[in-house]
Formats: sequence, structure tokens, C-alpha cells
Amino acid sequence: MSALLLLFGVSGVVALAAVTVAAADRYVAREAERRASEYLSAPLGRDARVRVHGSPFLTQAIRGRYDRVEVTAAGMQLGVLVGTSMRAHLVNVHLPLRDLVGRRANELSVERLHGDLVIPYRELVRVSRIPGLRFAYSDDDRLIATARVPVPGISQLARLSGEAVASIGDGGTVWVRVRNVSVAGITLPGLVLSQLVPALAFPVPLPPLPYGLRIEGLTPTADGLQVSGSAAAVTFRRPVDPAG
Repeated sequence: MSALLLLFGVSGVVALAAVTVAAADRYVAREAERRASEYLSAPLGRDARVRVHGSPFLTQAIRGRYDRVEVTAAGMQLGVLVGTSMRAHLVNVHLPLRDLVGRRANELSVERLHGDLVIPYRELVRVSRIPGLRFAYSDDDRLIATARVPVPGISQLARLSGEAVASIGDGGTVWVRVRNVSVAGITLPGLVLSQLVPALAFPVPLPPLPYGLRIEGLTPTADGLQVSGSAAAVTFRRPVDPAG
């Protein structure tokens, strides 16, 4: 009987220890996310959400390096573009344990990161200033553009349609152009059509991307134009509190 009670006692201690460790692990995860938010939220706005992934968190906290951190934000304003969203994945985020438990450092370093920014199509329409421009994402993952533009030499608007393609131009400027253009209801000479095509091209007024991301890809999605980029060896600094 005494042996059985001892066994139950040991099992209870082990169970209690497991619960304690699990609670401590969750606490460390919340603290890590709160501390990381002090550095990572500022470029994206107050509603940015920081998540620390991987477990156990205690092991990561002790060594002062978090394998994977995810930051998401919606409804951002990026330059003149509003309603943009972003999801960033940060690898090997360095946050020393002493800074996590109380001492406040001024920097947080990240070995590398990747981010995807999504620009709503309505914003592309707004900044294009092309009359009647509309975008539609097709089932075959293409972006179809339609617009009504004046035809040279004819007092009539032509309804043009084609595939919208985004590209990176000189100096890193993002351009949207329409290719394989066709005209609905009107037969136009090739020369006239070639004069209309440049009117369907416009630059996207993108400021430097958050987190120092360098643009690597442009992909149409159902939600908007996805701008993908990456960066390495990035150091974030805590914003200065005006109140001191």
C-alpha cells in the first residue's frame, strides 16, 4: 500500500511539474511576442500581430534566439496606397534572455526574413488614372484588365481588354502593363492599336518596403497584387518614446 501511495505521489509531482513547465512555456511565448512587438510593429502600424512559433519556447528563450517569428498586419497605409496587408516570416530572431525578463535593450537582430505585401486592385485602379480600368482575377491565375480609352482619330471610346502583368523596371519601380490587347466591337488597324497599348501602362507608387525588404517577385492573387521580398541581417531598433 505504501509503495502504491508513493507511486501516486511521484506521478502527481511529475504531473504538477509538467503543468508548471507548460505554463512557464506559454508565459515565455507571450513575453517574447510582447517584447518583439516593441520592435516589429512600428513599421506596420499598431494593429500588427507578432507570433513566435516553435516549441519549447523556454529552450529558445534560454539561448536567446527564436527560430521563427511571424508578423501579420492588415489595413496598412503604404505611401499613398491604403488597405494593404502584409505577412512576414523572420528566421533566427535574437532576443537575449536578460532583455526578455526585464532589462531593455535598444536593438533586435534578425538573420533573414521574407515578406509578402498585398495591394488591393482597387488601389491600383485609383493610382493608375486610366478611365474605366477594372481588374479581374481569372481561374487560370491571370489578371485580366479592361478599360475604356479614346481612339486616336475617332471620337469614340474603345473597350480594351488584355492580361495585366506587373514587372520591376529601372530603379526598382513597379510597373503594370497590359499585353495581348483586344478591342471589343471595333476593328482597329494594328498601328492604331499599338498607339493605345502604352495608355494602359502605369507605375505603382511604392515607397521603400517595410523591414528593408528588396522586391523579388510580383504575383497576382485573388485579393490583390502580391509583392514579395526578402532581406538579411536586419537590425530593428525600438522607437523612441517622446514621453521619455
